[in-house]
Amino acid sequence: MRLVESNEEFRQLKQVWDHLLEQSPADNYFLSWEWMWNWWQVFALPEDRLTILLIEDEDGVAGIAPFYVRKNLHRGIYSVRRMMFLGTQDGGPGDVCSPYMNIIYRKDAEQLVGIIFKTLIRHDICEEVFLAKVDNSSGTFKLFQDHALRHGFLVRIAEEYVSPYIRLPLSWDAYLQGLSPATRYKIRRERRKLDRCDFTVGKVENPDELMKYYEELVTLHEKRWNSKGLRGAFSNEKFSCFHKKIMPQMLKNGRLELNFLSEKGTVRAMLYNIVYRNKIYFYQSGIDTSEKKAAFGYLLHGYSIENAVKNGITEYDFLCKGRADNYKGHFAKQRRTVSDIYIARQWALKHFVGAEEAARRVYRRIKPYFMRTVE
Repeated sequence: MRLVESNEEFRQLKQVWDHLLEQSPADNYFLSWEWMWNWWQVFALPEDRLTILLIEDEDGVAGIAPFYVRKNLHRGIYSVRRMMFLGTQDGGPGDVCSPYMNIIYRKDAEQLVGIIFKTLIRHDICEEVFLAKVDNSSGTFKLFQDHALRHGFLVRIAEEYVSPYIRLPLSWDAYLQGLSPATRYKIRRERRKLDRCDFTVGKVENPDELMKYYEELVTLHEKRWNSKGLRGAFSNEKFSCFHKKIMPQMLKNGRLELNFLSEKGTVRAMLYNIVYRNKIYFYQSGIDTSEKKAAFGYLLHGYSIENAVKNGITEYDFLCKGRADNYKGHFAKQRRTVSDIYIARQWALKHFVGAEEAARRVYRRIKPYFMRTVE
């Protein structure tokens, strides 16, 4: 086992990282070196500690556990070292919501997870582990929990999310036939509206146009959320910085699909999709909801799905469903569940709880004195 703790070592892992990911059952874009490296460059705090565990065998690197450690305040009082996946935070503004987090491994996941927990204890790396958005169907989901319990940790599922996706058929007609009659009718009705108007559907392919359309995406996205009295994701400086940094790289590598629907040169809707190994991940959108001529979001999703079918893409993933995302269930009938797993050393929790109780006892003793002083 080798611990990678410097930016330079992390940078040098690119080829090894992506080669191993390609062989891994956990392979997805959000575990790629490109995504995680760029995230670390933007979101790492000065006190964060890079903690990438490399597991090697006779054939080279057999596993990569992509972690970092950040100091966290337990109940807002006690400083705790929390280990998390690169690409994730424990909520908070600017979270890029990286799904399907996991370790990257070639084989024998159980042995690798065991090594991770032994290393965590031997090197006293942290008091808490927060594993965000782990696919419940992955081979490691239960292993993380089993090994944590085996080593005396407290384990609980902090939250669960539904992630709708489409297992794409061979034709657009076949896809439509699998939808509910109401959704099928709506898609066809909205397309008839387009036939009567001057609408264009396209995709950004020229790097020189990327930032122009990025700004269109941000404007539409923020306008929609502001109309609900909320701030959009791109209003966070780090979130915006991250995507400005990574999108040109994704476009160059054929991984960005930035689709738009415009009316006489005015952009009405944009979809920010990620293309990776014959899958499309729908990541973000900007929709003009003030104009009632058509359901622009429905239309553009429909065209994006149809184009994916034509290009032989096998899956269209809507990622985690939020409270305002009911439309995802109209397009996608398959579901995955992803979970946040919270793991903590029991002795640490007992210490924190004991310290809190001691603080309460002291407060109860001195409270009468302060009350007299105030009087």
